[in-house]
Amino acid sequence: MASLCYLAVYTDSGCLIGCDHEHATVISAVACISAAGGYVIAVEDGQLRELNDSEEREFQLAMYRGEILVRMTIRLWPRPAPPILN
Repeated sequence: MASLCYLAVYTDSGCLIGCDHEHATVISAVACISAAGGYVIAVEDGQLRELNDSEEREFQLAMYRGEILVRMTIRLWPRPAPPILN
């Protein structure tokens, strides 16, 4: 069975710096991001790897959900008035 965890990371002076935790979920790793430009990477069987499509969607939702909801609200508001029925 593959071991899998996630790390909150950022770069500084060309170095990859990560948190000291082994997060079980992408969302918990997102909560650990402490620097601008932070990201989450997966560690599977001791090897760093990029997030797969499903994990990337989870990351985007966790990072930008509030922003996405604001954009959706702006796009949907104000609502057009309902038609007047005689």
